[in-house]
Amino acid sequence: MNTVLMKAITLVFWVLAITGWIQGWDGLLGYLPTIGGVVALIHVLEVLLFLAIFRKKSTNVRLDAVQVFVFGMFHLQKFMPKR
Repeated sequence: MNTVLMKAITLVFWVLAITGWIQGWDGLLGYLPTIGGVVALIHVLEVLLFLAIFRKKSTNVRLDAVQVFVFGMFHLQKFMPKR
C-alpha cells in the first residue's frame, strides 16, 4: 500500500486518540487513548531501533526520529534495505 496513505491514516488515528483522551469519550471510542498509549510505547521502541541502527543513514536525525515516533514503521521503511 502507498506509504503516504498509510501515514495519513496513522495521523488520523493519533488525532482521534488525542481527542478521545481530551474529551473523555465513552464506549468503544473510549479505548482509543489506551490503544494510543500502547502504540506510543511501541513507537518509542522503534525510535530506539532507528537511533541504534539507522541513525547514520539520516540527514536530519531529530526530524526522522520524530517521524518514526509519529508514523512508526511507515517512516522507518525509508531506511531499511529494499528486497
